[in-house]
Amino acid sequence: MLYTSSLFRWLQRKRYQYEVTFSLYMLTPTEKFIFNSFLVLFLSMIIIAASLYLPEHISTIMRRAWFYWAGDEAVATGTKSVLSSPSVARSIARDAGYGGASRPEDVLERLGSL
Repeated sequence: MLYTSSLFRWLQRKRYQYEVTFSLYMLTPTEKFIFNSFLVLFLSMIIIAASLYLPEHISTIMRRAWFYWAGDEAVATGTKSVLSSPSVARSIARDAGYGGASRPEDVLERLGSL
């Protein structure tokens, strides 16, 4: 009983601080609803954007940091190990329709020029 009353008092105090900080106490209930709706919409958009784009951004930063530290872009992106295998080069040549490029070295040259 004592714990719930102290929790309720603490929540009331936080609500009061929120209303006083943003001057919501002088608004009508409709204006408070509109303000709070915009605030919730804005915060939810920030959270969604951070959860969608932040991991990709962090991985890009880590790849760039690895490149600056190690100096090998192929290791940072992982493309050199995949494209250097002859079987992958042959399948790319076959799928792309390079009839004259039957050797993997020719395909790798063409891929390097892209």
